[in-house]
Amino acid sequence: MVVTYHYQDMFDEALKAECITLPTWKDTGLKLEYLENETCDVIEPVYKDTPPVLPFARSEIYQAQMLCSRRLTSVNADCKPVYEVAFDVKESNFEFKAGDTIGILPQNSVEEVNTILDHLGITQGDQWYNLTSGSKAKVPAHVPVRSTLRHVLTHCVDLRGVIKKLFLLALSKHTKCDTERKTLEYLSSKEGSAAYTKHILNRGICILDLFTIFKTCRPPIPILLANLPRLLPRPYSIVNSGLKDSNTLKICFSVMELDNNRKGLTTGWLESKIINYTFENRMQNLSITSDCLNRVPMYLRKNMAEFFLPCNTQKPLLLIATGTGIAPFIGFLEERQKLKSENSEMGELWLFFGCRDPNLDYLYQEELEQFEDNLTLTKLITAFSRIHKEEARHVQDALNENGGDVARLIDQGASVFVCGEAKTMVAQVKDCITSYLVEYSGKTQEEAKQCIAQMEKDKRYVVDLWS
Repeated sequence: MVVTYHYQDMFDEALKAECITLPTWKDTGLKLEYLENETCDVIEPVYKDTPPVLPFARSEIYQAQMLCSRRLTSVNADCKPVYEVAFDVKESNFEFKAGDTIGILPQNSVEEVNTILDHLGITQGDQWYNLTSGSKAKVPAHVPVRSTLRHVLTHCVDLRGVIKKLFLLALSKHTKCDTERKTLEYLSSKEGSAAYTKHILNRGICILDLFTIFKTCRPPIPILLANLPRLLPRPYSIVNSGLKDSNTLKICFSVMELDNNRKGLTTGWLESKIINYTFENRMQNLSITSDCLNRVPMYLRKNMAEFFLPCNTQKPLLLIATGTGIAPFIGFLEERQKLKSENSEMGELWLFFGCRDPNLDYLYQEELEQFEDNLTLTKLITAFSRIHKEEARHVQDALNENGGDVARLIDQGASVFVCGEAKTMVAQVKDCITSYLVEYSGKTQEEAKQCIAQMEKDKRYVVDLWS
């Protein structure tokens, strides 16, 4: 058996283990039967009960047509791609405003689905099946009882999900090579917990990786359907305001570069659509087929955090963002500009934005400067962390330089909105603001903390955070 060098120590460690304690294993009880001579291009899966619920949904799924796209970052090896995409939603029932989010239903790539089918030697991927369960087992809610394997592997299960211990144990029972089988058992055991964390959890090993590493592991398909997690929708902030244009919906996203030479599931998929759509437009050969291929299933999500503009426009606003966290604030500014044009009285609006380099990833620079020029923005303050030969400057540093004004605006009733992908940034911003209330507003440390806690309760301090 040839083992990738990076995993040789995992196999060596497993083979040294003399006695291991395995978790209790139970057969899934699922039985899959193919339906002969029944294929269909349009898949309408049948579930045992109701189809799985869409998380936080407040609309039906809509197949939105991609209208146009643009890259917001420089084409540079030191800068990951960030795109803005506009979708046509005029035929939908979407009613959205700044701060709302959509859920996008991603799909696994044809290549990855074929990898699974080929490894298992399945030639019936497009043939319909019936899935049944015994009296002590049940079909997972996200798996149809009647569909095709290709549909399920594409749309229903997450092929990128990290393999859990019980799944490893189940896979070990369908692995021919003794070394591979013993290693899978060891990783699922109590004694192999540290090895599991090191080699599986920390490396994000999914079923695609596992079939590459453990080449003789070929489980029956019901084992996969019983253990693979649901392919969940991914949330994205809406960039624009529906009050300005309800027929078009925009999002922006960075393309995630992951281990194992993969891109983010949804962001990589969207990027491929952008590239294909751009090519088709250049060739001026758009067709019904390409129109279908460039539709993205999405739905509106409930704004549970109440991340939207306060009704009282006379109170100040403090907006703090890093990276693509700027996305919802473009919609905020569009709404403020519209309200300002209607002669509404406006409080001050300060925006703090942090990114790496103004020449690489200063997202929406032109739009932000225009908002400042037309006085929609009272003050725009930027911080760049990786400018050559200059000291790193983060959004927290920009806040520190304006701590007195931040405290003044909060004392005047300002609402604070923080949006970004760094947990440390969000915590440090709160610490900064707490210190300003102590230094400039005369509060004790405890009073400052209570002030922010009350602001959070009153939805005057709202955070939109993702990992």
